[in-house]
Amino acid sequence: MFFSLAGCAGAARGAKPASVDMPRRDINAVLRDHDRELMAIPGVSGVYVGLLDDKKTQCLRVIVARKTPELERKVPRRLEGYRVVIEETGPIRPLTKQN
Repeated sequence: MFFSLAGCAGAARGAKPASVDMPRRDINAVLRDHDRELMAIPGVSGVYVGLLDDKKTQCLRVIVARKTPELERKVPRRLEGYRVVIEETGPIRPLTKQN
């Protein structure tokens, strides 16, 4: 099926057209709906809502011990319009009890 977009007659002059990949739902709802599929990817240790490097734009962050080409292929770059960032943390271990 092929779709063609010609523009919006009601758009304000000079306004940028809405991105096809623009988020439509709250990022927390997106995370809730996709956290199990992301956590099912071998090598993924966690997922959370974070910020891009601009410290303003929300994204989904996927925590991995070691970033590999295979993980980069398996983890989606976007989910429902939000960027997905792979964050390499090294091994995550529980803290040991200190006396």
